Amino acid sequence: MPSVFRRASDGPAQSPPVGIVVTPSNMNPILQMTTWLLLALTALMLCFRFLTKFFLKTNQRFGWEEVMITAAFLAGLGESITFLVPEGEILGKEIHDISHDELIAGLKAQYAGELLYILALGLAKLSVCTGLTALSPDTSHRRLTSAFVIAVVLWSSVAFIGTAFQCGGHGPWENEMRADIKCLDRHAFLEYVGITNILTDAALIALPTTVIYPLKMSVRTRLTVLSFFSVRIFAIAAMICQLIYLPRLFEDDYTLRGFPYYLSMQFVQFGSISAACAAYFWPFLRSLRSGLISADTKAFTSEYALSKLRGSARNGANIDLASGTSSKSRDRSNYIKITTDNTVTMSTRGQGSGNEQPMGTEEYMKDW
Repeated sequence: MPSVFRRASDGPAQSPPVGIVVTPSNMNPILQMTTWLLLALTALMLCFRFLTKFFLKTNQRFGWEEVMITAAFLAGLGESITFLVPEGEILGKEIHDISHDELIAGLKAQYAGELLYILALGLAKLSVCTGLTALSPDTSHRRLTSAFVIAVVLWSSVAFIGTAFQCGGHGPWENEMRADIKCLDRHAFLEYVGITNILTDAALIALPTTVIYPLKMSVRTRLTVLSFFSVRIFAIAAMICQLIYLPRLFEDDYTLRGFPYYLSMQFVQFGSISAACAAYFWPFLRSLRSGLISADTKAFTSEYALSKLRGSARNGANIDLASGTSSKSRDRSNYIKITTDNTVTMSTRGQGSGNEQPMGTEEYMKDW
C-alpha cells in the first residue's frame, strides 16, 4: 500500500510525444508540411487558370500553352512526391541518424526529384513563351519570343543532361560507395543552373513589358497587366535563397545542413508554375467588374492603339495618338484589339458595309 501511494503521489507518468515531432536534428516534418502546402496551392492555381480560361470565357481551346503548363504541374507533382515518400525523409535529418541503405535510397529519390524539378521549371517557362507568341502580331516581338524559346530549350537541355549524367554512366549515389567514380564539379554546375534560371526568369518579366508597354492604354491598366507578369519575381527571390544555401550541400552533415536549400527548392518550383498561371487573374478581375457575364465575350474585349504606326492613316482617318481614341471612320490598321480568342487575324476585305474593317486591319485576340 505505501508503494501504491508513493506512485500515485508522483503524478501521472509522462508519455512520449505523439504525432509530428520537430527537433534540431530532424527538420524533415517542416519540409514535408511545406511541400504538401505548396503542392496544394499549385494545384489550386492551375485549376483557377483553367476555370478562367474555359468557364468564364467561351470558344477557348486546349492548346499548347495548356499542354505545357499541365506537363509542368505533373513534373512538379512527381518532384514533390520524392520529398514525401519514405526515402525522402533523409532530407532534414542528421546524417548520423540515417543508415547506409536509407542514405542510398534517399539519394536515388533526390536524383529523380532534381530531374523532375528541371523539367517542371523548363515546361513552365515554355508555357509562358507559347502564350507570348500570340501576344502581339508584330514580327519583331515574335522573333524576340522565338529567340527566347530557343534559350529556354537550351537551358533546360543542358541542365537536364548535366544532372542526369553528372557522374557519367554512374548514379551520383554510387559516389558514396566507390571512390574511383569521377563526377563533375556539382557546386559549380548548380551555381550555373541557378544563375541562368534567374536570368531566364528576369527575361520572362521583361519580355511581356516590351509588348504591353507601347500600347496606348492608361498607366493604371498598363501597370496592372504588367504586375501579373511580375509575380515571377518571387521565384527569383526563392532562387537567390537557394544559391545562398548551396554551399551547405557540400558539408559533412549535408542532409541536415542543406535543409534551407531543399525548402527553397520547393518555393522556386511553386513560384515558377504559379507565375505562369498568375496572368489569368486579370480576366478574372474584369469578369467580376462585368458581373461574371461569361456568355458575353465583349465584356473581356479591349482595344489599344500601337504607339508606333507602321504607316500613315488611310482614307483620312482621324486618329488621336495621345488618348488612343478616334472617330468612327478611324483606320484600325494600327490598333491591337484584345479579345477572348486566341487567334490573330488579318482582314483583307474591302470597304463594303459599315461593319467591315478596312484593308490591313490586325486584330489581336488574347486572354484579357
